[in-house]
Amino acid sequence: MRVKGFSGIILIVLFMLALSACGGDTETPEATAAIIPTATTIPAPTALTEPLFGLATVESVEVQIAESTFPVQVSLRVRGVLANSCTEIDTIIAQQNGSTFDVAITTVQQPDQVCTQAVVPFEEIVPLDVEGLSAGTYTVDVNSIQGSFTLDVDNVIVEATAVPTPTVTADEGTYVVNGRVWHDLCAVPTGEVTELPDGCVTTGDGTFRGNGELEDEPGIEGVRVTIGAGECPSAGLGVTTTDADGNYNFDGLNAGTYCIVVDTFDPENDAILNPGIWTAPPGDSAKTSITVGADSTAEPVNFGWDFQFLPVTEADLSSCENSFVFVEDLTIPDDTEFPPGAEFTKEWRLRNNGTCPWTEEYSVVFVSGDRMSAAENSPLPKTVGAGQTVDIAIDMIAPETPGTYRGNFQIADPTGEPFGLNGVIEDAFFLRIIVAEDAEPQATALPNSAAIGGIVWDDFCINSAPGRGCIDSDGGSIGDGNQDGLEAGLSGITISLARNACPADGSLPAATAVLETAVTDEDGRYLFENLSDATYCIFMDALSPENLDLLIPGNWTWPATGVGLYSFILDPGEQALDLDFGWDFVD
Repeated sequence: MRVKGFSGIILIVLFMLALSACGGDTETPEATAAIIPTATTIPAPTALTEPLFGLATVESVEVQIAESTFPVQVSLRVRGVLANSCTEIDTIIAQQNGSTFDVAITTVQQPDQVCTQAVVPFEEIVPLDVEGLSAGTYTVDVNSIQGSFTLDVDNVIVEATAVPTPTVTADEGTYVVNGRVWHDLCAVPTGEVTELPDGCVTTGDGTFRGNGELEDEPGIEGVRVTIGAGECPSAGLGVTTTDADGNYNFDGLNAGTYCIVVDTFDPENDAILNPGIWTAPPGDSAKTSITVGADSTAEPVNFGWDFQFLPVTEADLSSCENSFVFVEDLTIPDDTEFPPGAEFTKEWRLRNNGTCPWTEEYSVVFVSGDRMSAAENSPLPKTVGAGQTVDIAIDMIAPETPGTYRGNFQIADPTGEPFGLNGVIEDAFFLRIIVAEDAEPQATALPNSAAIGGIVWDDFCINSAPGRGCIDSDGGSIGDGNQDGLEAGLSGITISLARNACPADGSLPAATAVLETAVTDEDGRYLFENLSDATYCIFMDALSPENLDLLIPGNWTWPATGVGLYSFILDPGEQALDLDFGWDFVD
């Protein structure tokens, strides 16, 4: 068996399963004898000169759950047919994406064989890695045939805690583990970043996240925290929910080691937290082992979360603080020249550095100077939580008389009371322009006028006879990542767009982070329109149900071998239409 060019973050994990290795402790129902069609031996219509790869035809998927052991074991009994007597199972590719297990079964037919052309039934047992999964319902997709299974409880072994020695029995039930789940603030402006933003650290791919340090930052209310006995992973001992300040507490504990976990994909937590990432501890999951006892002091177990968008909590407007800071001009730098009567849109970026959440009842108000046809009152475009940024866009018209003009603006609360920079009523954010008879007209990017697009193409390379258009890869050959005039686009491929940079570990964004999808047209082109300026992850999931039959077996050649995703910072009005994907089919 072989799969050409599978490297890098290649279609996740390749593993080969022989039927004899799939038994173990898994309980398998008695097999039913399959009826084999009568075969007539005839020569193959066309003799093969090289291996022929493809996808197995799957007819049924039976989910088998062995509940007599714990953690429970789950396997799939997959039945289908092979094209002829010479075709055999080549590889089994498996990947978990959130609550879905995608499985691809590929086939190979070797050359120089005489084959019967009747289909041949097959049956494979495919074990799934379900240890550590949370309780819930999961979907399986095998070559586009689907099934599902449900775990009634968290599939995690609860390790027994050692029996306390007589010297500490007097302290039984007297220990406490507590901590906080907090919003690790990191606000990054768009465009070129010349210095590290406050509260941020850089990641391996050049993007930013919260620094993982609990500073003067808000807690997150309503997050479910679990505790289990023993080292992580462990659960099942207790559950609590964070209070209004993000604090949680487990008391009445015996001396011993415990595992504290915040499950991001717990349904209640998912609704509160996603999209975002853990910063403390960093990684895809939040779990920490801690030991309490007579000879140890339990420090708070804190969890930092960097939101894509901060949830806006209810606040007492009579006691919270309204304040903002200016971040940057997005359009129309000060002293830009306009001809008389020119229409333009001015955009600023502001950050809420107070404690009051700004609802859509807050507004931008003109307070002094030259109004230049701006509205007296413009509602905010979205709800803005503490620490979050908002882009303000105001339509304006240059005066008819040449000269220098300045307009001053502030934010007003729901009662109409304005407040300025850092809460100071005297300070405002402003626009200053110069009107001149000989000024050149200015091109202004309209809000939500940016776009991302590209082409997905067949990066052709014959592995058995490499030539022009091929490069060496893992002992074989693969397409060179350059599209020439003879390489066609691939239609019907689904491309996904997610907010924020792609995960630093090369994995795909969570399903909850996906904003929209696009399908390539007959020329292989895709397009996302009407986008705001922001950081996005653009990716092609080869094992998704939409793409599996169209792409497997094969591998990416562009933007890099084995890489099928981009992180991109999109500027206002930018048309980024060259984010392409090259794909080399296994020949």
